[in-house]
Amino acid sequence: MSVKRRGPWIALSSSAMFLAGPSVAADLGSDAVKALVGGKMWIAEQVADARSHTSFEWKTDGTVCLRLSDTAGKCDDSGTWRIDGAQVCWKFTWWLKSFDMTTACVSVAERDKGRYQAKVASGNQFMVFSVK
Repeated sequence: MSVKRRGPWIALSSSAMFLAGPSVAADLGSDAVKALVGGKMWIAEQVADARSHTSFEWKTDGTVCLRLSDTAGKCDDSGTWRIDGAQVCWKFTWWLKSFDMTTACVSVAERDKGRYQAKVASGNQFMVFSVK
């Protein structure tokens, strides 16, 4: 099995990219998920470097700015986002292309006060993040 380091995530194969982590509370409902996007920023916890953060800036116009190592400045990739039921869905131009996830949806569960977990359809943890 090959292990690839990609930003804050570790890929265990060419088709999956997930963080290990404990199961958390039930997924948030649609209204709670909506409150976490649209004018908010998700700051992902890093695996290797706690001083550097990947951020998702969910703009109210339905666009998203991805910054791979900061919370301000130029976008490293950009795209669009939407709410589909109780999931946040995105479409980026190149980010996660090698994992066939440029377009993807995640559900969200509260991990503990102020920290959340985004999960893909299989239930695997995609990232842990805080909201700014």
